[in-house]
Amino acid sequence: MDIFKVLGFCLCALVLLSVLRQYNPGYAVLAALACCMVLLWFVMQALGPVLSFVETLSQFSGFEHLGTVFKAVAIALMAQSVQDLCMEAGQTALAGRVELAGKVAVLLAAMPLFTVLTDTLLALLR
Repeated sequence: MDIFKVLGFCLCALVLLSVLRQYNPGYAVLAALACCMVLLWFVMQALGPVLSFVETLSQFSGFEHLGTVFKAVAIALMAQSVQDLCMEAGQTALAGRVELAGKVAVLLAAMPLFTVLTDTLLALLR
């Protein structure tokens, strides 16, 4: 991922969205969504080597729940992005529910970690 491409795209999108917001705020929200999808594509392209490294690290370390941690981080980042779009559209109530749903999804994704932690603590107490 070339950060300069991403930054240039963001600056162009910022100008486009600012102009579009003056004439038709509804289309500005749709354009912001499209820009976010393009940025997500850039990020997903760059994450391939990172995910490969995490998988290798997980195999060598013996900590099989490293993927769970990254899954929780990804959920949090995606929920934050959608929440920001909701706020941009002026839907604060919906943004709050997106935040809540993201937090619950992170907790659910982390349940295997909580199970391992609980089992470890119980084994130490015995």
